[in-house]
Amino acid sequence: MTTIYDIARAAGVTATTVSNVLSGKGSVSSATRARVMQYAKELNYSPNLIARSLIKGRTGVLGLAFPSVDNPFYAEITAAMERLAYQAGFRIFVSTFSNGAQTGQKMLKDLALRRVDGVIIFSAAIAIDIISSMALPDLPIIYCLEEEMQDCPFPAISYDFFQGGQLAGEHLLSLGHRNIGLLTHITDGNHYNHGARVKGLQAALANYNLELDMRLVKNGASDVEPGKIAGRELLTQPDRPTAVFATNDMMAIGLMAAAWELNIRVPQDLSIIGFDGITISRYTTPPLTTIKIDTEKLTAKTIELLLQNIKHPSAPQSILFPAELLVGASTGPLV
Repeated sequence: MTTIYDIARAAGVTATTVSNVLSGKGSVSSATRARVMQYAKELNYSPNLIARSLIKGRTGVLGLAFPSVDNPFYAEITAAMERLAYQAGFRIFVSTFSNGAQTGQKMLKDLALRRVDGVIIFSAAIAIDIISSMALPDLPIIYCLEEEMQDCPFPAISYDFFQGGQLAGEHLLSLGHRNIGLLTHITDGNHYNHGARVKGLQAALANYNLELDMRLVKNGASDVEPGKIAGRELLTQPDRPTAVFATNDMMAIGLMAAAWELNIRVPQDLSIIGFDGITISRYTTPPLTTIKIDTEKLTAKTIELLLQNIKHPSAPQSILFPAELLVGASTGPLV
């Protein structure tokens, strides 16, 4: 491995001069600077990142924690964050917290021990109270996509999930649908993981003096296959819905598959709306109507806020982006 001493010998200067040129510090003539850079290139010099991190007290690495790599939504966010972090001179270290709170605690501690400069945590990966219970001094944390924004001890960025659920309900209601079903993620104790989205739908129904029919609520567990199974249960009921709100796009795609197998036409016989706006939703047949989470805006603001807090830690703040309805071809008027 080429060192600054190798470059110094080749260029006929001191190691201190080479260090000043490579770091952009000190007073060095343009001719000397050009000669040093030329030999650095010829000798294929690469900086010692470990040594540099020890000197600067930073590693140039950001931690990213989310629940699963299976959902394209998180894959798209990871790709965008890697790109933006790289442009800012950082790398991303990714961890998935899919095996419960205890594993999440261990993995979060592991991130801290790896001396990452800051961590971005998605709420579906690990809850606020778990993070708050851990001693993580001097580790900047940005908390992302909390379903129902609460008092958070860290800077937090999310979308207006309630508004998104309301937009979904209003869209279906405006098309004349009244018998509206729901595919969502239900965990132990009948807890809605997508609670704000469900409340938004209920608010839209209430504006029409309607209530959510609990017989038309099924657990799609936030994935395609569970969505397909739950969708089949929903669509084979005697009084099946004419429209369904799936609280993420993966469940909506599973529901589309169930409808196709049952010879139920979308949108002529059944309107379907999802949530997230993942890229693949534009290529389903028909293209999916969905509530879009703008991942470009989300990732850009998240990286910006984390880098700000690495340089100058600030008081917790919450940033809430508005929801956006993207009308595809999977919803239509009640016939």
